[in-house]
Amino acid sequence: MDLTVVEDRVGAHTALEVNERIDSAAQRRVIPEEGQPGAVLAQQLKELDREWDIERWLEMRGDGMKYIRWICFGICILALCSSKICAQAVSGLSAVRVAFGLTQPVFVTAPPGDTRRLFIVRQTGQVHILNLATGKLNATAFLDIHTRLRTSGEQGLLGMAFDPNYTTNGKFYLNFTVPGGTWGNGVTHVSQFQVSAGNPDVANTSNEKILLTFSHPEANHNGGWIGFSPRTGDDHNLYIATGDGGSENDQGIGHIEPGGNAQNNTTLLGKMLRIHVNPTTGMASIPSNNPFFGSNTLRQEIWAFGLRNPWRNSFDRQSGRMFIGDVGGDAREEIDLQRPVNPGGGENYEWRLREGKIATSTGGVGGPRPPGGVDPIFDYPHSTGQCVIGGYVYRGNQIPALRGTYVFADYLGPELGSQGKIFTLNYNGGTTASNFQNVTAKLFPTKVGGYLLKNPSSLGEDANGELYITDIGNGNVYKIVPPTTSAHIDTVRALPEGHAMVEGSGVPFEAYTIEATAGLAPAFSPIGTITAEGDGRFEFEDIYAGNFPERQYRVTPRTP
Repeated sequence: MDLTVVEDRVGAHTALEVNERIDSAAQRRVIPEEGQPGAVLAQQLKELDREWDIERWLEMRGDGMKYIRWICFGICILALCSSKICAQAVSGLSAVRVAFGLTQPVFVTAPPGDTRRLFIVRQTGQVHILNLATGKLNATAFLDIHTRLRTSGEQGLLGMAFDPNYTTNGKFYLNFTVPGGTWGNGVTHVSQFQVSAGNPDVANTSNEKILLTFSHPEANHNGGWIGFSPRTGDDHNLYIATGDGGSENDQGIGHIEPGGNAQNNTTLLGKMLRIHVNPTTGMASIPSNNPFFGSNTLRQEIWAFGLRNPWRNSFDRQSGRMFIGDVGGDAREEIDLQRPVNPGGGENYEWRLREGKIATSTGGVGGPRPPGGVDPIFDYPHSTGQCVIGGYVYRGNQIPALRGTYVFADYLGPELGSQGKIFTLNYNGGTTASNFQNVTAKLFPTKVGGYLLKNPSSLGEDANGELYITDIGNGNVYKIVPPTTSAHIDTVRALPEGHAMVEGSGVPFEAYTIEATAGLAPAFSPIGTITAEGDGRFEFEDIYAGNFPERQYRVTPRTP
């Protein structure tokens, strides 16, 4: 049994990073926090029957010198991995269906710190709230703007982002297409909205504040992702992904020659844009380190260029790296990277001259790499998949073996196929990624219900960093989970009057039983029940701890 190991102080704990290899012989002397009544006396890791067991002795002072012994009891396998281990096959994955019956779901997200709700975006113009505690959709939609939209082709409601200060200002942002425009093929609105004053589960759709608009020559290649950066010094900068305007090979009416829209910085098409949004006034401005800031001819909103149809992008919430899933044309699909060491951007990802790492193969538009061009960190042929869906670096807590791994998808899967795929890869710096794996069969059909993946349209994160998949082909939303539920005790803190506080982590909103022994007696008996909070944390106060020297604790699933 593999357990997440923590480094303890009485009253505090810090989880070790997953990629830290734990040595079974490791021992640590831990100094108690000042003023605490007890101290961790010793901490040992030992291997028993191929399982990890963690014993800590906590000194408690009550009527006399008494000790409580406790163990981190895991009820599922939580894999430890180093970079070497992570290069092996990804294991310990499963999927569960968390929502169904949704027409054209294209994204999920959550406000910062909101661990009780998941917001599901539909291309048709609605946003629904999934109550994560009950597992049910709210009866009333959070938002419905379907009457404003143009939904032909790849257009509609495509992106959503919550203000980093959403808890206090209630502002959020949408990317959607309305009728009209220069070519009559729609206009993208990047707009700010506000939650209702009296109901946190319903938006006010009457107060749209338009931050940015641009027209489309065709109805495809709209991009549509928007998101805020977690990078230091990049506060309240909103990133906006735009396609090259559609058609084929970035050519035709509405496509600027030579080079096409993606290589021309007088248009917003085929770009990653960046604007600053004031969290108080909601006014938009241009960050001063944008590459074309102050230009009279080039669009100052542009941050990076040379993109065909960046469909789903993300920031790694830990490293700040931006991953861009750029949909290819006739030959290659690609994952591009923007590194936080270059906060001002300016990267040229080379479309339409290049597709993946090769010259564009059709239409006579391919050519040598442009000056300063940036290759993708990973690309693949259409024998692997035909329409990349950008994903996320997993930073959740429920699947330690997956932590630090980039999870993404393909809408169609390989040529001659119509079922999408879920992929993973590892990126640890440099120019290329490694350890590409197809993990679809590990997830689907789901173990409960036998549900299949059809056409994934997006991945998304909840506030805890757990990952979800929207399936536009069958109207389902899935969550990536470990094959069995898990829980572990992290600390036992001494409290006054001989009490003890048992603290740990489990699956959010799952119910557990706390069991304990009478001193050194081997038998465990239930002493109480708890339900994990939205972030997975739980705590239980044992008011009888002082009566049982050298007591042990464990956590198990609650019996129905």
